[in-house]
Amino acid sequence: MTGTPARLDEKERQPWLRRLDRASAAHEKTRRQLDELVADARTAGVPLTSIAEHTPYSREWARRIADQIDDERGAEPATDE
Repeated sequence: MTGTPARLDEKERQPWLRRLDRASAAHEKTRRQLDELVADARTAGVPLTSIAEHTPYSREWARRIADQIDDERGAEPATDE
């Protein structure tokens, strides 16, 4: 059995935390892009079952995500003036 890893001091921890921040930001951006694409695909008529087969989401999660994105888009002001 392995023991508890040694605690890093603040100076040693900072590079790891910056890397985690960058990776988290990149993940959030691409996850948001995927969520928007799920909503667009459903709007275009792609069945939720097919969306689920090509994403890490279940059919139910794809539906919930698409609903949420659609709600957010509906709340945005129109920009076609």
